[in-house]
Amino acid sequence: PLFEAPGCSRGSVGHPELCSRPCLYFAMGSCEKGESCEYCHMAHSKRPVHLDKRHREMLRSMPALEWAALVLPILQRKVEAVDDSLVTRAMLGGISAQRGIPIGS
Repeated sequence: PLFEAPGCSRGSVGHPELCSRPCLYFAMGSCEKGESCEYCHMAHSKRPVHLDKRHREMLRSMPALEWAALVLPILQRKVEAVDDSLVTRAMLGGISAQRGIPIGS
C-alpha cells in the first residue's frame, strides 16, 4: 500500500486504506487545488461503503466502551495495512489496554 507518493494530493496519503474519498474534480480532469486538495487523486476500485442514517444514530447512542470494542479491531487492520511498525503496534496495544478491549496481533 502507498503511504505518500510525489505529485499526489494531500488527500491521497494512506491510499487506498486510509485516504479520504476520491476527488470528483480530479476524476473529471479539473481539480484546481492540485497537491493541496484534501481528496484522493488516486484510482479507487469501488465506491467506499458508508453508514446510513439509522446506523450512524445507533453508533452515536452506543456506550463508549461498546463503540470502541466495535471500532478498534477494524482500525487496527486498516492502520497495520499501511504501517506495520513496532511503534504503531505499541500505540494500538496501548489504546486497547487502556480501554480493556482485546484486539488481534
